[in-house]
Amino acid sequence: MRIGYGLAGQVRITPHFAVDVSAIYRRIGYQFTDTVATTTNTVVNGVVSSTVSTTQTHQDVRARLFDFPLTLRYYSGAKRPNGPRWFAEAGGAWRWANGVRTSTDTTNDDDVNTCCTFTPVVPAHRSSIGLVAGVGLQFIDPFGIHVIPEVRYTRWIDEVFDNSTTHTTQNQLDASISLTF
Repeated sequence: MRIGYGLAGQVRITPHFAVDVSAIYRRIGYQFTDTVATTTNTVVNGVVSSTVSTTQTHQDVRARLFDFPLTLRYYSGAKRPNGPRWFAEAGGAWRWANGVRTSTDTTNDDDVNTCCTFTPVVPAHRSSIGLVAGVGLQFIDPFGIHVIPEVRYTRWIDEVFDNSTTHTTQNQLDASISLTF
């Protein structure tokens, strides 16, 4: 899923610096289909005949991710400037993966579907840390509501799923809009 949601909080330290913490929820998943062909040779009256049978396995995996970035922000202006003010941020993040669900079904040559095995795939890393950097703008309306669009890059140290067919990306680019007061 490309859309996540969550909560954000910010504590101002000085007129130009603030600490921002967020909790972001998103869902991820993948589907994997594998086809295996097996050749069986039989000898009848000295004649070799080959029979090929195929088995197709389809796996559907879903999981929940919770990201917790903690950044230090530098703002370009004072708390209530006449116009928008930009900011740059840097810090770290912690990711926790849970709720992994897997469904596996198998189909043979005769189109007989054996459904379903629900043994969950084990993630390579249930949690990971990452490095965060970002930029954004802060707009404040007359009622004190802040509208904050930002772009944030996170480099995750470990991948949640890391096997021969599926890898969770370690480079993440997020575009977000926060409404705060």
